Amino acid sequence: MRKNLKKLVGVSCFVVLGVLLLVLCFGVTAGARNRMMRAERQKAYLEKKELVVREIRDYLGAQGYQNSGVTLTRREYGENEEEYRLMVHHGRIEHLSEEEQDMLAETLAGYAKDFGVDAVMQVSFR
Repeated sequence: MRKNLKKLVGVSCFVVLGVLLLVLCFGVTAGARNRMMRAERQKAYLEKKELVVREIRDYLGAQGYQNSGVTLTRREYGENEEEYRLMVHHGRIEHLSEEEQDMLAETLAGYAKDFGVDAVMQVSFR
């Protein structure tokens, strides 16, 4: 009877260790896959960001606001929730009326479409 109990305990320990090893392996693999996916998303965002900032600078230059400082940032809230913030620095824009600034901000916010259909961009001037 004691031999059977020792054998059962030995087999149970072996099974528990095997299950723990499998869980650990799958966890490491899933973590690596998640890191790789995040890195790919970040790379794609940086490429899009570079393109959008260039387009915004070109648009502002065509409107007479050459050498504008353009800062675009992204904040992630969850799996697929993001917020984009665009800040434009140019002395002449600060002197526009509130209505003119709102129209310009609305136009610039349209560049958010490059980040996806649901992308929203908050625009501010300094």
